[in-house]
Amino acid sequence: MITLTSPHITVGLHPLGARIASCVVDGVETCFGTGNENNLAAGDLYSGVICGRHAGRITGAQSPLDGSTVHLTPNMGEHQLHGGMNGFHNRRWDWLQDGNRVTFYLNSIDGEEGFPGDLAVTSVYELRGDTLSLKIEARTTKPTLCNITNHAYWNLAGGGTVLDHELQIMGDKHFPLGELLLPKGVIEDTADTPHDFRTPRRIAEDHDFCTKLHGTRGEMKHGLKLRDPSSGRQLDVWTTEGCMQTYTAIHWQPSIIGHRGPLQ
Repeated sequence: MITLTSPHITVGLHPLGARIASCVVDGVETCFGTGNENNLAAGDLYSGVICGRHAGRITGAQSPLDGSTVHLTPNMGEHQLHGGMNGFHNRRWDWLQDGNRVTFYLNSIDGEEGFPGDLAVTSVYELRGDTLSLKIEARTTKPTLCNITNHAYWNLAGGGTVLDHELQIMGDKHFPLGELLLPKGVIEDTADTPHDFRTPRRIAEDHDFCTKLHGTRGEMKHGLKLRDPSSGRQLDVWTTEGCMQTYTAIHWQPSIIGHRGPLQ
């Protein structure tokens, strides 16, 4: 495992999926994951990985692009999820470490999982004090679909349920989902819905939804605040992206192995 350290935080990274495998804050593991090769090979629902080329679900595994239709490789019935079976999460990235900065490199060839163009991707993790940053860049040789993210799971209490955490999301609109959690293609207000976290409140129930953040894409903005009331530990997420996905791992299975053994 590749390690980044600061006075209060130790981050463990792994080349398979360029993932965050661990994040220990003052002795408490806050990120579900594993650095064990056997457990990684068994699968862990994208824990901590870089998802690409396209994170999320693409209906019918096809999308319009430059006046034509791109046909992708399905891996969720007739749809595509997180870039396909051999997406970035299943690739072993090259990497280079310089102190508390690690750069992961990946080349995705033209036609891989149906995506056009060669795509050169870098994911740079850097730990400075109490701040872990991730900068993702991609360069393509053809017009293509590209929507890359990190898929880490956080529990600031170090165990137990996250439903007692307090969550605030800096946005007032969301993208409704239909059958199989596929997007309906519309944007609606979060007011009077279970997805309204404009003010901090207890998570309380399982969620899987996407919020449109305030501000414009490309500018750095405060997107989310997550707090564990029992410890006072707090996670703030700042992003240049326009949306924030909230997911409480409702599809985890007991067979998934984490830092503390099988998930209960």
